[in-house]
Amino acid sequence: LVAMFVFSMSMLVAASNFLLVYVFWEAVGACSYLLIGFWFQKPEAARAAKKAFLVNRVGDFGLAIGVFLLWLTYGTLDFHDTLSPDGTILPGILGQTRLADVSGYVGGAVGTAICLLLLLAACGKSAQLPLHVWLPDAMEGPTPASALIHAATMVTAGIYLIARSAPLYMACPGALVTVSIVGTTTALVAALIGTVQNDLKRVLAYSTISQLGYMFASLGTGTLLGFTAAIFHLLTHAFFKALLFLGAGSVMHSMGGVIDMRRFGGLRKLMPITATTFLIGSLALAGLGPW
Repeated sequence: LVAMFVFSMSMLVAASNFLLVYVFWEAVGACSYLLIGFWFQKPEAARAAKKAFLVNRVGDFGLAIGVFLLWLTYGTLDFHDTLSPDGTILPGILGQTRLADVSGYVGGAVGTAICLLLLLAACGKSAQLPLHVWLPDAMEGPTPASALIHAATMVTAGIYLIARSAPLYMACPGALVTVSIVGTTTALVAALIGTVQNDLKRVLAYSTISQLGYMFASLGTGTLLGFTAAIFHLLTHAFFKALLFLGAGSVMHSMGGVIDMRRFGGLRKLMPITATTFLIGSLALAGLGPW
């Protein structure tokens, strides 16, 4: 399952048209459902898997309609320019032909509708308000699966989708403002919710939602620096959040399955390596030091 999960995410990033993006987008969602519900005998895991599946269906519906509108508007779903049999160049949606002449991008109500539908899909996968409710419960899956879901695969798909569709958003300033508002609101609300949690994994889950909100806010600036910063933060976040989740798993297994932080204390002397790795991850999360 983990191998299929990673394969689907890799193919999503490597896809050269929106149809393949949609296919592997669904594959990532299916794998996440199976991984979250891995221990299906537990009622909590079964409920968490169902919640993740249903919430992501809302976003997937937005992506399906958005891809359909892209086909109707541009007559193609290819990212890049292609060469027809008679030698003429067929412009792709994100190809050099359209990038050289931005007037080839549709703005107005249709363009904004497409961008907002893609944003809905991104909010579902990247757990942005109001579609964030599935991510904290996704902790019911195995720790390696949680690290993958929260750090390097599923939640990054929404960021990638908006960054990949940047030219579409540049033609619709209103959609960019919406991206920024959603990201800023999510970053603040999720951080506040995380401060009152007692479950270590749920604290990390809400910190993930908050950090993804920062990435959305950065994308919403609509500038090259903003898009670059969002992708850079996405890459660095994958490393330190995976470190924190694996550290949390180490603590949980050492404590006999207990994950309530109110029952922790004095673990640094008993688990010095885990304490060091957790400190590094925490400093990176706070943006302190060389991390």
